Amino acid sequence: MFKKIHNTHYTHSTDFDFKTLCVLLHKEKYALAIERIKILALDIDLKALLFDQCSYTRNIIINNHSYWLGLLNWDKGATTHIHGHPDRAFVYVIKGRLMCKDFDKNPLTKLRSSTLVDGACQYSNGVKGKMDNYIHQISAIESSLSLHFYSDNPAKGEIFDF
Repeated sequence: MFKKIHNTHYTHSTDFDFKTLCVLLHKEKYALAIERIKILALDIDLKALLFDQCSYTRNIIINNHSYWLGLLNWDKGATTHIHGHPDRAFVYVIKGRLMCKDFDKNPLTKLRSSTLVDGACQYSNGVKGKMDNYIHQISAIESSLSLHFYSDNPAKGEIFDF
């Protein structure tokens, strides 16, 4: 059974420029964005992040009309619903290991699985205005921390069930 996902606003302790990071990700300048994320990762205080045993939490950095950026703090075994996203989606694993299963929508069919480890990322560019792009399910193989960027609020994403 899935637990309710808790959200909190994240306040970073340094003057890291999150807006510039979002602009780079939105413009698909992933290599430059990853260099900035590596710098950010050195400064994150894990004890300041919301944590929920047997689940994951969204520590929201930016949530506006242009994009959503947040740190997801995963307990081992935490799993998302199968879900879709807006046109732009980017996931970067700061620490840990996440299993990502990708799906096709019609009919809902598993396409592939991949393991994302420290420093790995996945991104997707889909159809603007739709919330069923990049249909996937993420599970934490171990306690993990990941940074997520979306071109809209991910809570609007379509949920799928078998």
